Amino acid sequence: MKKKVAIVLSVILACSMSMTAMAAPSPSIQKEPVAQVVVNPTVGTAGNNVAVQATTVNSEKSAVLPGTTFKTASGQVVDPAAVAMVVAPSTAEQAQAAAASLVAALASSKMQVVNFTGKSTLSLTDTKGNLNVVNNITIGLTTASGEAVAQNGSVSAAFALTEILGGTVLAEGETIQALYQRADGTWVAVPVVIKNGTVAIALPAFGGAVNVTFIVAKGASLEDVPATTSPRT
Repeated sequence: MKKKVAIVLSVILACSMSMTAMAAPSPSIQKEPVAQVVVNPTVGTAGNNVAVQATTVNSEKSAVLPGTTFKTASGQVVDPAAVAMVVAPSTAEQAQAAAASLVAALASSKMQVVNFTGKSTLSLTDTKGNLNVVNNITIGLTTASGEAVAQNGSVSAAFALTEILGGTVLAEGETIQALYQRADGTWVAVPVVIKNGTVAIALPAFGGAVNVTFIVAKGASLEDVPATTSPRT
């Protein structure tokens, strides 16, 4: 399992290097009408398969893009070895609020979703036209004393596919897409790789814990990453 996760994370980190430093709202996101909003009923309950976990930011379940820096709110630089990644399931209320906000962003006349995935086109609805939220988690970085840490670069986190999907079964032509919302309300679609029963995501620069929403979207699981480069996030 450790080797499989390491392979997936290395692909994710390569993908994160193709993200632009300042991505503009991307016309490559397909602005499709949402037929229904579906939120997995296990989100925010004891049935959520993502458990609370805290690991060093460089572990078998997480990785750091070279050049990424970590700082506390006071501006103190923190060595990556002293940074922990804390993952926790979101509440049902957080998941519902995220779904409502994402639907509003998709319906807005102003593009409020940024494409950081590296894909040339991106759909955010499933094959039935639904906004289908399968899971919602929070990911944050802290010091050993619990002080929040911000990162400027890219970090990746990996999960077993069953942890994210729960009882949901992907139909043919469907994959998983992850997004999180910035403080200004803009949604960011981030790179996702599904391989060997593992789903991994890359998160560009953020401060404080982020609420990551996983949806079912039209498309294929990303196995190969375009060989492009750009400045770090």
